[in-house]
Amino acid sequence: MSSVRTRTLVTGAALAFAAFLLADQGALFGSDLPKVALLGAAAGAVLGLVPDRLPAARLGGFLTGFAAAWIGYALRAGVLPDIPMGRAIAAAVVVAVVTVVAVATANRLPMWAGFVGVATLVGAYETTFAATPTEFVSDSTTALTSSLLAAAFGFLVTVLLSELGTVSEKNTTQPRAVVRDAPVPAPRDAADSNVTVEEEATR
Repeated sequence: MSSVRTRTLVTGAALAFAAFLLADQGALFGSDLPKVALLGAAAGAVLGLVPDRLPAARLGGFLTGFAAAWIGYALRAGVLPDIPMGRAIAAAVVVAVVTVVAVATANRLPMWAGFVGVATLVGAYETTFAATPTEFVSDSTTALTSSLLAAAFGFLVTVLLSELGTVSEKNTTQPRAVVRDAPVPAPRDAADSNVTVEEEATR
């Protein structure tokens, strides 16, 4: 089995185990954590697996999107009317915040990571918000903590395994032998050629 397949298999098995623990024992950290175990672990895995920017930059983009989604819910709960227009304005604000941050940082905080953060909070909280928008403060706090914890598990698992795989490949890679071409004799100039011809003629 190739090293790429082995690393993928190990990463998938570790993520499956992490999702199992979160779904089975996550209630120790909050009753809502098992409900978002798979969502959070999958989002964190995407964040850790995509080889774009450093892990810290990806995490920063993710948290930016997460915060932008929370701002959108805050607007819907306290400022905007609960009608399609209000939800549309909130959605536009969320996208605008992620875009502005990506532009301001020259995409050092990647835009795609911001939208992963948006999707994580929306997936964890939208149904609850639609049912009880007046409980925004308490419900959103619960959704924030539970989904962030689940995402942290997935992110750490993938980043750590990725780093271990990189170190392992560096240690096992053999240096390639360098074959140098034979030296090419310098060409004779015209004067040397004439002298050689004259010497041969006098022999």
